[in-house]
Amino acid sequence: MARKESTFKKQFAKTIALIIGFSVLALNFTPPALACTLWGAAGEKVEGGGTLIAKNRDWEPTQVQEIKRIVPRDGFRYLGLYASDEEGTGLKAGINEKGLVVVTATASVVPDERRSNPQKKTISTAEILKTCTTVEEVTGQLDRFTHAAFYLVADKNKVAVIEVGPGGKATASITENGTIAQTNHYLNEQLRILNKKVSKSSRVRYDRIRELLSKDPDGLTLDDFVAFSEDKNAGPDNSICRTGGSPTRSRTLATWIIENPANGNPRLYLKVANPNEPQKTVRLSLDENFWKGTPRGDKAAGANTESPTA
Repeated sequence: MARKESTFKKQFAKTIALIIGFSVLALNFTPPALACTLWGAAGEKVEGGGTLIAKNRDWEPTQVQEIKRIVPRDGFRYLGLYASDEEGTGLKAGINEKGLVVVTATASVVPDERRSNPQKKTISTAEILKTCTTVEEVTGQLDRFTHAAFYLVADKNKVAVIEVGPGGKATASITENGTIAQTNHYLNEQLRILNKKVSKSSRVRYDRIRELLSKDPDGLTLDDFVAFSEDKNAGPDNSICRTGGSPTRSRTLATWIIENPANGNPRLYLKVANPNEPQKTVRLSLDENFWKGTPRGDKAAGANTESPTA
């Protein structure tokens, strides 16, 4: 009887040890960040003046990216970077015919279920592109940003980061002569309290892009931004250009860069790395002729759903 009791105690102890071990692993496990890196420059920090704005879009290799020219029945025409998977299609970056640019990133420090405000629908990227022409017009509507996320917006003169917390607390940082960047954690002093668990990737990418942006005192160029987008300084999972430490981990699926010179038409640099497809690079001059020739109506342009970020 004593031997059976001793055996039972040993088995019970092993079971408890396994449970504790799995619990510790669960507490220490950090899921791979579904993330993006956003950065921009304005004024004297851009060679020749104007603005530069960029987004490296990082996601699991489950989505297909494509660009679409949208000509709505009402509002400004815009060119958008869309991502599609079995759950639908979302607008991830865009520029309208007035030269206003919007790119977005996920606030991954906030749990997914807390990012949206069910009582109030957030202003969408598509609505911004259809109705706004300047950074001031966008930042004048901060009360309409209710989805916890990060937005980088730019016109010919200014670049701004809009940080949105759960419940719609939104702040804007604007520069006319400087550089700006955002990854996936909050930087504004009022919102930093939300950074309960910042991923290593978000911190490393932010520090690295700030370092790169500070290296050219004579003014940054489109080619500089392209080089930054390809930086692999911190390995497959923490670099600005992520390749993914395993076949299923997040990696850079697209790079969207807009040069909006003080004089002249905006130019787009786009690199797309869709899963199981050859990498593609596009350079476009977004002049007046580019925006002409498509009948009005969203249906003709092809995109009908939208995810606010990432």
